[in-house]
Amino acid sequence: MRVRRLWPAAFLLLVPVLTGCSEDGGVDGSGLTTPTDTSSTPAPSDTTTAPTETTSAAETTSAAPSGLPAACDVVTSDDVAKAFGVSFGAGEIGGGSTSEQGVDWKSDNCAFEAQGLVEVKVKLTAPDDFTAGTFGCPQPTEIAAIVEPVDDIAGATDGWWKVSDAPPLEATLRACSATALVEVELEYEDGVDYEGDPRSQSIAIAELVLAALQG
Repeated sequence: MRVRRLWPAAFLLLVPVLTGCSEDGGVDGSGLTTPTDTSSTPAPSDTTTAPTETTSAAETTSAAPSGLPAACDVVTSDDVAKAFGVSFGAGEIGGGSTSEQGVDWKSDNCAFEAQGLVEVKVKLTAPDDFTAGTFGCPQPTEIAAIVEPVDDIAGATDGWWKVSDAPPLEATLRACSATALVEVELEYEDGVDYEGDPRSQSIAIAELVLAALQG
């Protein structure tokens, strides 16, 4: 399984370039120094190079949604392990964008992996991270999947459960409140056996996140 990561960009150096100039006088036959005739000497050109605009510090790996904490600050590997009953590695920061049903939004993500079993990705989106005026809870697309509404998520006003219609198991729980869209994505390894109910396990994670956001 792969989790995208962004690496910091190099910063620019501010290097002003300075040049100098000098003047020489002449000597007449009496041995006295005569002033230089500045009327016939061209003025030195200004060769100073303007400073390069300095960039800001290196880009961060991920930016939290407007008004919301980062996903990895809300849910931990221990939280995911408790819900799914297996051990997970530390959360990996990420982010991305989604376009469904004519609606576009960005999310801050935190991915957890149980080696050889499943990857769980928690995604947070605030109203400001939607295309202007389109915040809501879009129904997931049904391509190669079964989608049904979910109305038993504590803290959510709307919800959806999407599950692949053929192995390997891939599923998404989408839970929406008045101030956030929370998604829990599951991607199981092909051919593995798993215990428990992925839908209920995903709801447990979504409820934990929604409670933390409202707290």
